[in-house]
Amino acid sequence: MNAVGSFLHHFCARNSRRWFPLLSVYYLTYKCDLRCTHCSDGNGEPYHRLPSTILPGAKVIDLLRIVRRHSDFLVLTGGEPLQHPDFAEVLEKLNELKFRGVILTTNGIALDRFLPEVTNSIWDLVVSLQTMDPARGDAGYGGKAGVHQRVMANIERAAHHPDRKYEIIISSVVTPENIPDLYEVYRFCHHRGFRLAACPQLVGVKAHPALVGSRDYRRFFDFLIEEKRKGGVIQGTVDYLRQMRDLQKFSCRPFTMLVVSPLGEVFYPCLELGQFAGNLLDEPDLHGLRQKGFERFGPQPECDTRCHSACALGFSRILSNPLSLIHEAALIGRHQIKKRF
Repeated sequence: MNAVGSFLHHFCARNSRRWFPLLSVYYLTYKCDLRCTHCSDGNGEPYHRLPSTILPGAKVIDLLRIVRRHSDFLVLTGGEPLQHPDFAEVLEKLNELKFRGVILTTNGIALDRFLPEVTNSIWDLVVSLQTMDPARGDAGYGGKAGVHQRVMANIERAAHHPDRKYEIIISSVVTPENIPDLYEVYRFCHHRGFRLAACPQLVGVKAHPALVGSRDYRRFFDFLIEEKRKGGVIQGTVDYLRQMRDLQKFSCRPFTMLVVSPLGEVFYPCLELGQFAGNLLDEPDLHGLRQKGFERFGPQPECDTRCHSACALGFSRILSNPLSLIHEAALIGRHQIKKRF
């Protein structure tokens, strides 16, 4: 089923026990060389503390070949995916699988070593950046001197790579401490032609308590909404940005995504709850895995928390308010016309 068919399935048949993801997320490794202060999985545990067992490169491709049967789009993430020992091999073979789009998220530390492979395989390159200030940046990365400078240098290398095909997206986690810095991060993105993706710091699945009701937090998202209306390249629809600003509870659609652990275990129904339906290498039938998850854990639970996962909110809002996509397209089209004239 292609992406359009998957979208229509989720729009019309939410209670089905079949699984047609719009997007797949694969955690290549949980290992990471940094100790970012905002790092957290759905249970509040930093990724670098999770088990670092991985699949060898050839087995990763076998797993992604199965993922490709069920999904047109793939996110490679971590931890820090570039720390997988066979990362270059995985990227070299990825093109054989013919995903319609591949997104790579990285902290940027080792990006310079893999730019040829990234250029050949990646559509969207997402680099984490929380501030333009080197001292505060190094502190946020865990106190290693010179890390921020290296990340910035690698962003520039990626931007100027002669064979570049990917869009660069700067991913900024909004914390109680860094909100003033993020205006400068946005200006950097705007000047360099990068897309900004901003989301709140999560403690487990909830926004950091200090962000809830924060005037500075709301003011920053109001700024992003206004900039987007003026043509700023900012991730998410205006509707999505409003929802993220207000930190409202929303109706989650977890089966719009397929999230897979480094060893091939499929999260059911979502990463945040930390439950596994089974391993995709052992059971390549995704519909069968959803049924097993249903038998083991029951139907999708009605979450009573204010989960603020960016991906979960994004798909939820698109399905709840599909007209927001039309508004987004019109907004983009209007500003493209302005640029021409």
